[in-house]
Amino acid sequence: MKKTAGIVILTMIFAALVFPEPADAAIRFGIKGGVNGANIIGEDATLEGNWKNKIAFCGGVFLSLGIGKIVAIQPEVLYTMKGAQIEVTEGEITYTGKLQYNYIEIPLLLKLRLPLGIVTPFVFAGPSVGFKLGDAIISYSDGAGTVEEPIEGFENLDYGAVFGGGLELGRHIWLDVRYSSGLQKLITDVEGGTLDIRNGVLTGTVGIAF
Repeated sequence: MKKTAGIVILTMIFAALVFPEPADAAIRFGIKGGVNGANIIGEDATLEGNWKNKIAFCGGVFLSLGIGKIVAIQPEVLYTMKGAQIEVTEGEITYTGKLQYNYIEIPLLLKLRLPLGIVTPFVFAGPSVGFKLGDAIISYSDGAGTVEEPIEGFENLDYGAVFGGGLELGRHIWLDVRYSSGLQKLITDVEGGTLDIRNGVLTGTVGIAF
C-alpha cells in the first residue's frame, strides 16, 4: 500500500509540473511541504501522562479551483506523519515514549481570499479524511535500548476538521498554517470499550503553485 500511495503522489506531482496553466488562471496546481507539530487530544489522552508534540513531515499536492477572485475550492492529497511523544521518569530512569503512524490525507477546503496585489491573505476550512499506512507503532526507550510494538485495535480511517490561513506571495509562493482536529477515536478495540484519543495537529507548509 505504501508503494502504491507513493506512485500516486509522484504521478500527481509530475502532472502538476507539466500540465499547462489555464489562460484565466482559475485552476492552479501545486506541490507543498512542511512540518507537523503532531499530538493526541481527547479525554483519555493523558492516561499515561502529558503527551507532547512530535515534529514530523507533511507534504503532497493541491488543486485550487477559483470561483471568482475571492472564493476557491481546494482539494489536497497529503502524506502526513502523526503521533505524539512523552517522557516518564521512574526512579533514576527516564523513559521516552513515541506514538508513530502515517496517513494519506485528503482535505477538501473552502478558501476565502483577499486580493491586495502582490500579497493575498486567505483563510480556509473544511473536512478531511485520512487512510492509515501500515501499523501504528508505540516505542519506549530508556537510553540503553528501544522496544517497539504495534498498537492493537487502532483504526485504519481517520476524519476531522481543518482550519487555518496564510498568504499568497505573488503568483507562485503560498504559505499556510493550519490546525487539524481529529473527530475519529483512534483506538476502539480495547477492554472496556473505546478510548477517547484523537489526532490534533498544527502544520505549517510552503507551497509552489503553477
